[in-house]
Amino acid sequence: MKTIGVDVGGTFTDLVYCDMTSGDIAIHKVSTTPDDPSRGVMTGITELCAANNVAPSSIDYVFHGTTTATNSVLENKGAKAGLITNEGFRDIIHIGRHQRVEHYSIIQELPWQHRPLVRRQFRKTVGGRLVPPTGAEHEPLDRDGVRRAAEELRAEGVESVAICFLFSYLNPAHELEAKAIVQEVMPDAFVTTSSFIAPQFREFERFTTAALAAFIGPKVDRYIDNLDNALREIGVQGDLRIMASNGGVATTKMVVEKPTLTLLSGLAAGVLGGKWIGDLTNFNRLITFDIGGTSADIGIIVDGVFAETDARSTSIAGFPLLTPMIDIHTIGAGGGSIAHIDRGGAFRVGPQSAGAVPGPAAYGRGGTEPTVTDANLVLGRLAAQDFWAVA
Repeated sequence: MKTIGVDVGGTFTDLVYCDMTSGDIAIHKVSTTPDDPSRGVMTGITELCAANNVAPSSIDYVFHGTTTATNSVLENKGAKAGLITNEGFRDIIHIGRHQRVEHYSIIQELPWQHRPLVRRQFRKTVGGRLVPPTGAEHEPLDRDGVRRAAEELRAEGVESVAICFLFSYLNPAHELEAKAIVQEVMPDAFVTTSSFIAPQFREFERFTTAALAAFIGPKVDRYIDNLDNALREIGVQGDLRIMASNGGVATTKMVVEKPTLTLLSGLAAGVLGGKWIGDLTNFNRLITFDIGGTSADIGIIVDGVFAETDARSTSIAGFPLLTPMIDIHTIGAGGGSIAHIDRGGAFRVGPQSAGAVPGPAAYGRGGTEPTVTDANLVLGRLAAQDFWAVA
């Protein structure tokens, strides 16, 4: 069996070819193409196959870890998203819970208020209510209201819509009805429901998880579609599998429908790689530290087992997330993360990154802002002979 593993970061795309039969292994590295990461992937696969005399048609699987969704959230560069919910609950994803992240701080940043996934003017409410404990209909769904809301969102240029109703985890009927109406009005939009993305109780977390799906959905959809089509064009007939946040793999259909599966995609692969190295070297208590171009990701392995998050502590960039995932702490401080002085005069690093274009100033590609890589170069910590040159 012949496989290619691809890891797309904010700055570089890394590839590994492996022939399970012969034991042949080859590696390759290219610059990431931020405007369409699939271009960088295809350049890397084409060059890797050519350099090793491998026919693309002979590849059985392409395994792919990506930070496309992660970086979108960390840098707050997602889609223009809308939300439709019950009357009176427009601000659920703004208010959050009474328990503050930092109990005694009066100046803490609350991501869902400072960097909202769905701006308030794009949150629409409609009549209709289901009630516990069975999800019985207490008030019928206002279908005309849903249609009006969808028409307003379409007129405002919204790209994606999350439909989030109370108690939909008990009965998804109203959300499914609303989804059908929105898709009729907005056929080109990414539309999802909270009952599909995270059918669990706790409205704030469920609504926010669905909003995250809407925020990253269009970008993930375009990326996976472009990549899958490009693979077929060069003759790759093998299946494309995407690394999921829980350490497993997902099909392209699963990822397009539930983009939140990929929020820790490339990051999870780093922890799995650390565990594999630990198994080979007989070390079973490890801290994995994976620095990319945009983020630095930390995981813990105890007694040969990596930790998984529980539903109440899972988050990405401070946003609560009801999705199974490996326990990884992510900070916006990768090699390309930009250093700056904030409004209060404090020194900060990230979350904005120089990315692959223009990249850190040291790359000589037009970058002018100081990054972590530039700082390490100035301090003499980087040795040119230890780096893989990328054209």
